[in-house]
Amino acid sequence: MQPEPDRMASELPCVWVTAGVLSYRPCDREFDCEACPLYQALRGGAGAAAAAGTAIGVPAVGADDPAARFLAQLGAGCTLHLDRAYSQEGLWLEAGADGEVRIGLDDYTLRLLQPVDGVVLPRAGVWFQRGAPCAWIDRGRLAIALHCPIACEVLEAHPRPSLAPAGDREKEGESWWFRVRPHEPLAASAGLLRNEALLSWYLGRVRAVHGQLDAVMHPADGRVAGPLLADGGLPATVLEPVLGRERFEALVATLFPVQI
Repeated sequence: MQPEPDRMASELPCVWVTAGVLSYRPCDREFDCEACPLYQALRGGAGAAAAAGTAIGVPAVGADDPAARFLAQLGAGCTLHLDRAYSQEGLWLEAGADGEVRIGLDDYTLRLLQPVDGVVLPRAGVWFQRGAPCAWIDRGRLAIALHCPIACEVLEAHPRPSLAPAGDREKEGESWWFRVRPHEPLAASAGLLRNEALLSWYLGRVRAVHGQLDAVMHPADGRVAGPLLADGGLPATVLEPVLGRERFEALVATLFPVQI
């Protein structure tokens, strides 16, 4: 739930809200970020274990680090909603006052997969057990299975689901993909990520992307891989041409592990 506009105007926003990583969080330290456990967690500093549960580092963005600069560009405009629960694959769940739950895909995950060709969503009336395949992302030669994060009945699939994160769409609109009636309490459903566990998951995703970027931008032979801009600057914003097909598909396999 977002705070009232007048309350937001009277509070300093956290720098990670400004960066688009968090949907809302006030700053109660007057921007003394180095002493903030959350800031240290998101940067991989000494306070990571206390704030995120696991010390997972996000590289600082420096002028001499093209991988870190490109990583920051990938995350720009993507929001992690701390008022929602997420699955390990990046499906977010937002409960309504009527008990129904809207489900969509994380902004950052959508950004990494661009361009997405299409998505196959479940039909209304279908019942799913938790962990059953419920939707597929069509992306190039990949068909990526998504698994239902809760036991539920599908009420409606969005007629025009958004295939890009909010910051990349020409017009802001609904980002949910389908609505369900849960067959188990959302708060007690196993495997859903919230709060510190959610931050740790997000940082792990960023770290996985950075590892692949670092391998192609700082190779042993000193050559930078991937298509560059005409002025020799940063690579193109679509991730697959930068990483190459093999590394990109290895990253997708990491983000969407096969469930047995």
